[in-house]
Formats: sequence, structure tokens, C-alpha cells
Amino acid sequence: MISFQYKGVDNQGKRVSGSLQSDGQAAALSSLSARGYQVFELTQARGGKGNSDPAKSPSAGSFGASWRQLFGGKEKIAQAETLLSIDELATLLDAGVPLADAVENIARGYVGHPLGNALDSVYAGLRSGASFARALDQSSFDMPAYVYELVRAGEETGKLGQSLRSAAEQMEADAKFRREARNALTYPFLLIISGLVATLVVFVFVVPKFANILSNPKADLPLISQWVLQSGLWLVSNKLFATGIALAFVFSAVTLWLQPGTRTRLWEAASRAPVLGNWILHVELARWGGMLAVLLGNHVPLLEALGHSRNSLTGQQWRHKADLVLVDVRAGKSLADAMQSHHFVDAVGINLIRVGERSGALPKTVAALATMHRNSSEQSLKQFLVLLEPLTILMVSVLLGGIMISVMLAITSLTNVI
Repeated sequence: MISFQYKGVDNQGKRVSGSLQSDGQAAALSSLSARGYQVFELTQARGGKGNSDPAKSPSAGSFGASWRQLFGGKEKIAQAETLLSIDELATLLDAGVPLADAVENIARGYVGHPLGNALDSVYAGLRSGASFARALDQSSFDMPAYVYELVRAGEETGKLGQSLRSAAEQMEADAKFRREARNALTYPFLLIISGLVATLVVFVFVVPKFANILSNPKADLPLISQWVLQSGLWLVSNKLFATGIALAFVFSAVTLWLQPGTRTRLWEAASRAPVLGNWILHVELARWGGMLAVLLGNHVPLLEALGHSRNSLTGQQWRHKADLVLVDVRAGKSLADAMQSHHFVDAVGINLIRVGERSGALPKTVAALATMHRNSSEQSLKQFLVLLEPLTILMVSVLLGGIMISVMLAITSLTNVI
């Protein structure tokens, strides 16, 4: 049981305060509501029995949870669980269940879990008078910015269930794209790793066996053979130093990769590549169009929708173009003219946007534009992989073949000695 302090008003409007023992925030609020209290502040009491619940005790939690508590980090909620809870909440709302009751019911299924703690926080915010969007923002949920905008629009239009379902669909589309890209790049990555391991094995265990050829003055060694044999000898003689260099390189690479600026620069560089750049173009426009269509379809104003859709773009050049488009639209230009002025999309996309503006069906035409670019991105990715896999195999074959050829040339050079 956990001890809570509460403040609120009763049925007669008198202020009340006190403490109570409960299993969690949701249960505490339910108990106070049953008494007829409207709670506007609920906090865990200091020195209370907050750790008596095994599910919430640091000693009973996982090592990762203890680590996060030690360094003040937030418990991470899996995206699949977030999507499931949003879908379930949308279903309950469509069935006519009040928002606070729906959140409370879902939270009961995740007691002691990070998702349950986040839902308890949302429920407490709702009972204290906060909007759903604000309660979500103040919780430990980590969701894209467009989710909060969709929730806000749903509350204003009375279509919260539909807005939540749209948010879940967009999040699932983003997650599907990341899964497909990751799965597609797994095989080439494994080929490269296997090639590097095989090369290291040859250098350490095979090449040194023939290194004594270097000390033979009569051996006429080609330059490539000298480089390979000397490299093998150096690796065997300096194993610890070479291992330290490799570990430092890996650590530096991982550290740089974890920095958003590094990933952004790599994405920018890849966008200028011949085949990969075409794929990135379609990915950026598909993500931008998908988010804009969802926001417009849920009655978010155009200027706000453009601002939030801009945040879905990764490349700085695309963000800069989106900023210019937003400035022009704010100044009174039509969206189609603004996009055409800054070459944001091709002629087909411009025509779709212009038709949507004239017919009042802009969300549908933007969604069609997003679908078109999403299909093109899939085709471009397949084309890129068709080229990447044989290129990777060729690179590994040339590396290993070059080493073996250099060793064979060193062996054949001994014919001058015999």
C-alpha cells in the first residue's frame, strides 16, 4: 500500500484534505471519488510506505529499472504497448465510456508496469481538471508531437476516439517503415561483418605463417605481398594495441551515432547519393504527407498542421523548404503555389495539392500524395538493395581474394631462391 496526501472539495463545495492508503494513484482517486470528493491535488506522502508494494519496489524491479532510478531516467514504455493502449482507449471512447473511466480501466491491466504508471499519471491529471492533451504531455509517455496535436483537435471537435485511432495508425505506419528498413539492411550488414571477421582471421592465423619470406633477401616480393605480410606480423606482435584501437574506434562510432547531429549529417550525405538519394526523397515526402493528411483530416488548422508536419522531416534541406512553404502560406499564398515556388514536390504532387485546395478535399489529396511516395520509396528501396547485396559480396570477395592472391604471389616468389 502507498500513502497519499490529497486536496479537493466535497459535494457541498467545502475544501477537504487528508491522507489515505491505496495501491496506486488510480485506486486512490477512485476511492476519493466514491466519497464524493473532487480532487485537484494528489501526491505521494513523504516517508510513506511507497516501497511496500513489491511490484513498485526498486529491489523487486529489474536491473534496468534500478539503473534508471539510480540515474534519474524515465522508465521506457514499449511502442507496441503504447499503440495497444491508444487503440483500446479509442475503442472504449467509441463505445461511449467516459474518458477518465476508460483511462482508469486500461491502467488497471498494467499495475506496477511503466505503462500503468503513465496511465495513472494521465488519470490523475484528468481528475484534477487538466485536458487530455495536457495530461498526456505531463506523463511519461514519449510520443510524436502530432499525437498531442491530434488529441487536442479531437477534444475540440468532440471526435477524440477517431483522433486517437488516426494517431495510432500513423504511429504504426512509422513503425512499419522503420522495421522494413532495418530488416532490409540486416543481410548486407551481416555480410560486411562476416567479411571483416574472415579477413581478421586470415591476417592473424594464415598470413604470419608465410612472414619469414620477408627475411629472405632473394625473394622477389610484389609490393602488395609485402604490405599484407607486414600487416599480419604487426597484428600478431601488437595484439593488445590493435584490440585497443578497434575498441576505441567502435566506442567512438557508437558515441557519434547516438548523437542526433551525426545521424542528420549522414542522412544529408546519403540524400545526395545516386540511388539512395531517390529513396530518401520519397521517404521524406511520404512521412510529411502522411502526417499532414492525418492532421488535416482531424480538423487541425492548415498553418498548425504544416508546422507539425515540418517536424516529421529529417533532412535539414527539407525542413528549410517546409519552413519557406509555411512562411508563404502564412503570407497568403495557396499551398500549391508555395510548394511549387520552393520545388517541394514534383508536378504531379503540385496538381494533387491544387485539386485538393479547389475542391475542399485537401486531406484526401495529401493522403494520396503520401501513398504515392510511400509506394515509390518501397520500389526505390528494393532497387537499392538489388545493387547493395552484390556490391557487398563483391567487396568482401575482393578483400579476401586480394589477401590470398598476395600470399600466393609471395609463395611463388620463392622460385627465384630455389
